[in-house]
Amino acid sequence: MKSGTRFLGIDDASHEKFSDTETYLVGVAYRGTEFIKDIRKTKIQVDGGDATEKVIKLYNSAEASAIGCILLDGISFAGLNIVDLEKIHNETGVPVVSVTKNQPDREKFYEALEIVGNEDGFWELEDPEELELSDGKVYLQYAGISKEGAKDAVEKSIIHGQVPECIRVADMIGRIL
Repeated sequence: MKSGTRFLGIDDASHEKFSDTETYLVGVAYRGTEFIKDIRKTKIQVDGGDATEKVIKLYNSAEASAIGCILLDGISFAGLNIVDLEKIHNETGVPVVSVTKNQPDREKFYEALEIVGNEDGFWELEDPEELELSDGKVYLQYAGISKEGAKDAVEKSIIHGQVPECIRVADMIGRIL
């Protein structure tokens, strides 16, 4: 990825676990780590099945032609609303990288998905791959990009710490919604 690549970072807003049926998905378009180009939001179902289409909607509303890579805070939004990385890549034509600081416990994750009925296709997902950064480890899943390309995208989008700046800002905005 070249310097100045535009990243779309996506994270969800907080929600009340047992009472909210919707929350927001926030997208922040960043030029590298230099400045914010755009901020968007859309509603998403808590524990629903619309995360993939909502990520695509954010992409299409955020100066899509300029976005070089979509960076997601994990593969699960609004509780257990799982994204399909391959479908996002296929429909946008843009590489997609999911980044998380915690190594997922796949068995417990699957059990939780079973409870809300979102377990279909879970075992077809690739295991997250560990990436060692100067400030610690992160775990990546990706589509439309090589492991080295995903690593490069994550490293080029971080100012400090382990979280890409566009995801960090989307998380901050999500906390106040």
